[in-house]
Amino acid sequence: MVGATSSTSVRASWQLPAENSTNGIINGFKLFYKKRSSLGPGTVLLIKSAAVLNKVVDGLDKYTEYEFQVLAFTSVGDGPKSSLHVERTKEDG
Repeated sequence: MVGATSSTSVRASWQLPAENSTNGIINGFKLFYKKRSSLGPGTVLLIKSAAVLNKVVDGLDKYTEYEFQVLAFTSVGDGPKSSLHVERTKEDG
């Protein structure tokens, strides 16, 4: 789930995957984001804690759509990415 918090930031939040779908103990998450119209892989934020279930992404362009996905990782490797969520930063108010 994502929601714009200002004209240059978005808060992404997620839930822990179901215990029976993890491949070991979750070590953290990877949050992927990029401008909706851009090519390439975008940016990855590494969150090294299974207890952190949200992140504010700052420094974004004003009134611009961004794509967000998250995945959990264990010592075995990365889990599947979440479904794609799109959010537009706010206009200056």
